[in-house]
Amino acid sequence: MTEMKLCKDCKHYRKDWCARITGYGNIFDMCFNPILNEADPVTGESKGLFCDTMRKFHGCEMEGKYFEARK
Repeated sequence: MTEMKLCKDCKHYRKDWCARITGYGNIFDMCFNPILNEADPVTGESKGLFCDTMRKFHGCEMEGKYFEARK
């Protein structure tokens, strides 16, 4: 059996500290994967999407297809 790839171990993951401090937990953590997110044409920065949304609806799926380990 393969080891599950977690969003928190991915290099595109960003933790939302405000949600954690106010008691909402990790539901607002963001994924800034440039492959899956549209980049702003002016600045070149990706907008970011919620990690759970990326996993369920945008191709990353539960296997973590776009997972890249932190260095």
